[in-house]
Amino acid sequence: MALWEKSQRLQGPLLEQMKQLYGPQFPIEVRHYLANWIEAQSWSDIDPDNVTHEPNARRLFEAMLIALQELISTYSADFMTTFQLESLLTHMKGEYIQRPLELVRVVQICLITEAELVKKQEDLSTPSLIQSNSKSSQIQQLVQNVIARTEGMETMYRNLSAKHESFQIHYQESCRLDMVLQQGGVPSDQVGKYRDRKQLVDQIIAKDADEIKRTVEDLVQRFMECLEEVGRLQHLVVAGELSSWKQNQRLFSWEDDAARVELNNIQRWFESLAELLWRLRQLGKQLEITRSRSNLPILQQVNQFGALTQHITKLLEQLLIESFVLEKQPPQVIKTSNKFSATIRLLVGSKLQVHLSVPEVVASIINEKQAKSLMTDPSKQITNSFTSGDILNNQKAMEYNPQTGVLQCNFNYMQLKHIKRNTDKKATEIVMEEKFTLLFRTKFSIAGGELDITTRCQSLPVVVIVHVTQQPAAEATIFWDNSFSELNREPFIVPEVVPWSRVAEALNHFFHAHTGRGLTQQNLDYLGRKLMGVAPEEDISQMSVTRQQMCRDHLKSRPFTFWEWFYKHLDLIKSTLKREWVEGLIEGFMDKLKAQNVLMQVQQGTFLVRFSDSEAGGVSVTWVSDNDAGQKQIYYLAPWGKHDLSIRCFADRLYDLNHLVFLYPNRLKDEVFGPYYSPQRTDVRGDGYLDSVVKIFMPGSHTRNTMSNPASPAPSLYSFPSGTPNPRSPFPTMSPYNGSIIPEMDLPDLGLIDDFGPMFDTLQPPPT
Repeated sequence: MALWEKSQRLQGPLLEQMKQLYGPQFPIEVRHYLANWIEAQSWSDIDPDNVTHEPNARRLFEAMLIALQELISTYSADFMTTFQLESLLTHMKGEYIQRPLELVRVVQICLITEAELVKKQEDLSTPSLIQSNSKSSQIQQLVQNVIARTEGMETMYRNLSAKHESFQIHYQESCRLDMVLQQGGVPSDQVGKYRDRKQLVDQIIAKDADEIKRTVEDLVQRFMECLEEVGRLQHLVVAGELSSWKQNQRLFSWEDDAARVELNNIQRWFESLAELLWRLRQLGKQLEITRSRSNLPILQQVNQFGALTQHITKLLEQLLIESFVLEKQPPQVIKTSNKFSATIRLLVGSKLQVHLSVPEVVASIINEKQAKSLMTDPSKQITNSFTSGDILNNQKAMEYNPQTGVLQCNFNYMQLKHIKRNTDKKATEIVMEEKFTLLFRTKFSIAGGELDITTRCQSLPVVVIVHVTQQPAAEATIFWDNSFSELNREPFIVPEVVPWSRVAEALNHFFHAHTGRGLTQQNLDYLGRKLMGVAPEEDISQMSVTRQQMCRDHLKSRPFTFWEWFYKHLDLIKSTLKREWVEGLIEGFMDKLKAQNVLMQVQQGTFLVRFSDSEAGGVSVTWVSDNDAGQKQIYYLAPWGKHDLSIRCFADRLYDLNHLVFLYPNRLKDEVFGPYYSPQRTDVRGDGYLDSVVKIFMPGSHTRNTMSNPASPAPSLYSFPSGTPNPRSPFPTMSPYNGSIIPEMDLPDLGLIDDFGPMFDTLQPPPT
C-alpha cells in the first residue's frame, strides 16, 4: 500500500499532525495529485544543505512541473480540477524556481514524518501488524473450532437423548415380557413367541446400552478437549489481547479512534467466548440431569459432567469479571475540587441479558496500602468506608446502546473534594510522589439471576495535588511509573534505577505524544549528558539513571530539577510553539557550544532556536554576525517564556529582528515563518480607538543588517529603505530602526520629543 494511502487513514491526533505538515510551502493538493510520482522519486539521494546537489534538485523540480502539466492535460475536460492544478503549478513555480533544494528539504520532511506517523499508528494499534493479524486469525480460528466442537456435542447430546429414550422404552418392554413369562400368564402356544420377542428386545437394549456407553465416553472426552481449547482461547483474549490493550493505554494514553476500534474487536471476542461458555454450561447441565434421571448403570457411573459444568461456570465467571474495564482512564494528576471524567465498559454487555439488570457502578479513591490489600485478597468485601477520599458524583448506572452493542458508564462530572494523606510515609517522600488509584466496582446478574457477578477494576496510578505549581512534580511521578513499572506488579512498586537507553526512549515517546514530534538523537544525547552531568567525550549508552537524579535532585547551579526543566520546555511547546516544533523549525535541546560550532560554519545572519539552559520553559535565539572588528561572533538572545510569547508571538518577534536572516542552515526567515506572521489591523475599532503593537527592539552593533552577504538568494526581500513596503510581510512599512514598525498614519505634532526628550537621553540599553 502506498504511503499516501496509509497517511489518509491516520486517525485522531496523528491525522491532525499529518495535516499540519502541509501549507503554503507545500500544498497538500500537490501531495495528493502527485502521490505516486512523489513516492517514486529518490529524494533521499539529495542533500538540501549541499549546494553541489542543486542541479539534481532542479531536475526533480522541473520533473514535478511536467507531471503537473500532464495532469492538467488529463483533466482538461474538468474545469474546476484544471483550474486548481493550474493554480498549483503557478504556485510551485513561484515558490521554488530559485531554490529547488528547499523543495527537496520540504518533501523529505513530509515523507519522513508521514512514515513515522503511519508506523506509530500501526505500533499503537498492535505491536506488530503481522503479529496482530496472525493473533487475530488464530483467535478467530479457535472460536470457529470451539463453535464446531460445541455444535457437534449438542448433536451428540440430542442423539444420546433419543437413544436413551429408546433404551427406556425397550427396557420397560423387556421388564413387562419378563414378568408375563414368570407369572405364566401366556398361553402355552405363545410362550415361544414371547420368549423370541424378549430375546429381540434384550438384544436391542444391549445394543442401545453399548451405543450409549460409547457416546457418553466420547462426550466426556470431547468435553474435556473443548474446555482445554476454550481455556487456551480465553487466555489469548484476556491475558493476551486485553492485557496488551491495557499496556498500550498505560504507555500511550490511548483515547482515540484506534483504541476504541481495538477494544471493539476485543469485545466481540469476549462476547463470542461468553456465548460459547454459556452453551457449554447449559449442555453440561442437561447431561447431568439426564444422568441423574437415568436408571442405566453406565450413566449413573459417569460423574464427570457435574465437575465439568463447575469448571465451565468458573471460566465464565472469570471472563465476566475481566470484562469490566476502564475504557477511558481518569487523569493521572487530579487537582482537588476540579472536575474529571472516566468511562467504564462491560465487554459482554450485549450478551446473556446483562444489560437488563442495569448494573450500577460506584467509584472511590484508595491509597497504596488499600490497593495492596485487594491484590492479596481478591475476594475482599468492599464497603463504602473503604476509601481514602470523598468523590462527588461517584455513582452511576450503566447505559446500553443497542446500535453499537456497548454497555458503558460515563462519569463526566466527578470531583475530588477531600483526600486522606499517608501519615507514615518515608522521610524522603513528598506529597507529589504519593500514589492513589480510583477503584470502580459493580454487581450484575446474567440470565435472569442464574449467576450473580461482583467485579471491580482499578485505574492507573494517580497523584493528587492542591495547586497547579505541584503539577510538574506530580507528572514526574506518573512519567516514571508509566514508563518503567512492570505488568501485574505489586502496587505501586517501580524500579529506582533504569538504563539510560530506556529513559531516552521514554523521554522521546513522552515528548512526541504531547507535542507531535519526537526528539532527535542529538537532542537525546544532550539530555542524557545534562541529566547525568557527564562530559561530551564520555559514552552514556551503558549508563543508568536514578529517579533521584531525574525527579528530585537540582541540576548543577540551577534552582530546579532536570524534570522541571524538561517539562516546562515541553509545556512551552504545547502552549505556544507547537506548529513551529512540528515543522522542525526549532532545534530544541542543544547546548551553547554545539550551537556556536554549527553557526560558525554558516553565513552571517543565520540563527537557530534552542531551549534555554539556564531558564526552565524558555526559548532562546542564537545567531552569528560580525563584530566591530569585522569578525564572526556568536550572540545569544535572552530567553523568551510563555508570558513573553503571549504578549507578542514567536514569529512576530523574529520578524521584528531584521538582522536575523536565515534559519539554520540556510532557510530564508520570511519564507519559513512568513505564514505565521500576524496580520496587521488598520481598521478603527468599534470604540473609535486604533490598536497599538508591541515591537521587539535590540540596540547594538551586533544587530546590523547582514544581507550584504552575496550568498543571500533574495537580498531584495530584506534590504528595504525607510518607508518601503515589505512584499513578504503583512506589515506596511519598515523603519531604519532595526525592524521597528512605523504605522502609516498622519498624527498631530504633540510635542512629545520636546517634553520627554531629556528622559530618553538618560535611558540605558538593556544588558545583552
